[in-house]
Amino acid sequence: MEVMLTQLIQMAPEIGATLRDDVRSGRLPASRKRGVAGRPYVVQTEDLEASGRPEYRELAEMAGRAPIMAPVRSRRVMSGQPLMGTTRHENTELFDIMESQHMMLKDLVQVMTQEMRARYDRLDRQHMQMQELSYKLGQAHQEIARLERMLAERSYGRMDEAK
Repeated sequence: MEVMLTQLIQMAPEIGATLRDDVRSGRLPASRKRGVAGRPYVVQTEDLEASGRPEYRELAEMAGRAPIMAPVRSRRVMSGQPLMGTTRHENTELFDIMESQHMMLKDLVQVMTQEMRARYDRLDRQHMQMQELSYKLGQAHQEIARLERMLAERSYGRMDEAK
């Protein structure tokens, strides 16, 4: 049975990165779906079962039990007016395209969210470093003032001896 990689990742997000890496590196055979925006990867459940990894076998079983997603029908389609295409096949293709675009947008939002978190973490670290450096600078100024006082006391003491 064919299952899109994004659907597998939704079923088991904890192994999603590993699954995606295995597909991209060629350790897990997959093909690109044609005629769909973004050309998502399609994996055969038989390949998942044959991979030798227990978590992939479990994922293949989950995919086999999951109901196949049927195209969502709008009120226009229910009323007899076709949505875009005139045949069920065209509507299914349209749904597949919309679904893949949705998944691409979802991935984009996730990536942007991760980037924003990384940026805020970096800004927090920089703020902490600035506070530490400010504290050290204040200590250095106090030490300089102490050394200047000591130098002034010694130079006044020599001036008194010279008189």
